[in-house]
Amino acid sequence: MHGYRQVDLGGGQKAFLATPEKALLDLIYLHPGADSPAYLAELRLQHLERLDLDELLRLAEGSGRPKLKRAATVVVELATR
Repeated sequence: MHGYRQVDLGGGQKAFLATPEKALLDLIYLHPGADSPAYLAELRLQHLERLDLDELLRLAEGSGRPKLKRAATVVVELATR
């Protein structure tokens, strides 16, 4: 599993938590047309400087999904503006 980290919830319980990069790609994957620049701009993503853009691109490339690759490229463009 890529894009997750295990966190301790206490009481002997653990959970997998998606990284911000993985969570964003999951949102894009699940919504039709979410790879469009207009859709991504509408999200009004904040604190893009906190995203690991290299990791975002790596996860998108590793998915093998053209939609995620396109979206990651748009997010990188938004983050570098």
